[in-house]
Amino acid sequence: MKSKELKLKDKVVVVTGAAGGIGSAVAHLFAEEGAVLVLTDIRREKLEEVGRTLKDSGRELLLQTHDVADPESWSLLMENIRDKFGRIDILINNAGVTQPGAAENISIKDIRNQVEVNFLGTVYGCQAALRLMRAQNSGKIINVASLGGIVPMPGEAVYSATKYAIRGYSLSLFAELLNDPIDIIAVCPDSVETPQLEYELLHDESVLSFIGEPMMPEKVAQAILSASLKNKPEKLVPSFMGVFCRTGMAFPRLFFLLFPVLKKIGLRTMKKMRKEKSNDQHLLLNIDMSDSKASKAHKY
Repeated sequence: MKSKELKLKDKVVVVTGAAGGIGSAVAHLFAEEGAVLVLTDIRREKLEEVGRTLKDSGRELLLQTHDVADPESWSLLMENIRDKFGRIDILINNAGVTQPGAAENISIKDIRNQVEVNFLGTVYGCQAALRLMRAQNSGKIINVASLGGIVPMPGEAVYSATKYAIRGYSLSLFAELLNDPIDIIAVCPDSVETPQLEYELLHDESVLSFIGEPMMPEKVAQAILSASLKNKPEKLVPSFMGVFCRTGMAFPRLFFLLFPVLKKIGLRTMKKMRKEKSNDQHLLLNIDMSDSKASKAHKY
């Protein structure tokens, strides 16, 4: 039987926010494709959980606690990568946070956190990786933006602004690096079934995140894998929703005329998902109670 051809055999791939839904899915998929993985996250325990799930993959793995909002943390990360592997082939800037709410109510701390993690974390990562990639004369950077970086997101204005910024920065870098052997691409996914989306589900302000059924993280991971193998400035996921967003923002007045309809669709999806989550919680509670009774019966 012919063995599978590995698309990323021995490529050194760095994934930030690797303990999250998308980051973890990317790590597993890239491990299957033969990549040497450098996984980072600010949450050490959750990062180690991901590492344990990958221990049987047979791929070389480096876990590093890393704060993307700290330039010194990026310098240390790149030093460790250079010392251990001698190069970096792909950087995936995936780490991100959001805090829904009315614009006048978001705390200064939450505003700064979104700007520093989402946008500045991406800028710092690109800057640090580019220094190493320039020296080796090769490399690829994938910045995870969002379709919320194409259309406005009322109730998540700061988050949307950071994703607009990531997209603009990435496209500008693509032009800057046009004649260089270093590629950069912005991947813009629609809503994804992650803990972050579960948090957004608690806030009515996040209504535009629920216009369609959320994708699974594995679909975004596949899109990121595809982006790693091509040289293009942007990848929209799913493509049909991306085209809708681009078209809508070509005619902003039309988009805002449609907004009441989009809001109604989003609120309906949120109501449906909240009901499903509530039913799941009741089911788990019943299972726990059943297990507890069985345990007591066995014990006594």
